[in-house]
Amino acid sequence: MRIFSATVLAVGITAVLTELGIAQEVTREELLNAPTPRTEQGHPDLSGLWIGGVPGSPGFSSTGAGGAFYVARSDDGSAAFQVRDGNFYWVEIDQEIFVKSDRENMPLYKPEYWEQIRWNEEYGYERPVDPGFGCKEIGIVKRGFPDEIIQLPNKVVLLYGRSPPAIREVPTDGRPLRSEDEYEGLNQLGGSSVGRWEGDTLVIETVDFPDELVWYSTRGWPMSANAKITERFSRQGNVLRLEMTVDDPAFIRLWEVRPIERQPNPNPNALFPPIPACIELAGDSISGERFGERFKQR
Repeated sequence: MRIFSATVLAVGITAVLTELGIAQEVTREELLNAPTPRTEQGHPDLSGLWIGGVPGSPGFSSTGAGGAFYVARSDDGSAAFQVRDGNFYWVEIDQEIFVKSDRENMPLYKPEYWEQIRWNEEYGYERPVDPGFGCKEIGIVKRGFPDEIIQLPNKVVLLYGRSPPAIREVPTDGRPLRSEDEYEGLNQLGGSSVGRWEGDTLVIETVDFPDELVWYSTRGWPMSANAKITERFSRQGNVLRLEMTVDDPAFIRLWEVRPIERQPNPNPNALFPPIPACIELAGDSISGERFGERFKQR
């Protein structure tokens, strides 16, 4: 959304590393070989602010169409985007180009869904029809890595600062996952999340989603109400890795989402990042007339 004015910080890899919070003087090996803290229960301690990228972690990068992109930040530092010439006029279009150029990690839908998926990817960002646009809930897969984790003996709390913010409480007390005949479909983040430890890995399973209210991506990949999302958090030294799989009845096979790695904020006094207000501005937002006009200029 074209809500903020922007300040261009830098161009190229250095700017990207800075934005991700990577301490460039720390190598991947040093992060992995650091001592792994543990709780009194003997599990790896996942608590902390996980906001720094990890050198050499899985990822996708592109210069996009037409040459190099700038990394531009909002004036309050709450968001960053890759946009042409550092001009927020192009932010929606250029983000779409950047996202769609990644063809390496996509769910495979059954043939009966192909026509709808193609339409969603081509027009969904423009119309828009993505149910996660604006200030609406975007779902677990889009949220990705939590900004902060609070680990307790009987549960973990996952905090997400991306607008709109979200808090997930996941019990790890041995209760079973909700069965299909108990589904209610009332919570877009999932009506039932249950965690358990498999060795040193925290496994979180989530089921019971509302139908047609969440997409996995802005590219138009809808989530089925009977989908099951499995997240695996594993810590080695100062690297926390999230591996996520999605079992959706609309898929041909299980979708393995690209892993994400983060390192902790080294400041023991650091607090959860401030959450900016999400505001939808009529006439100059994604649902406004000017947004569609920009797409016509492609």
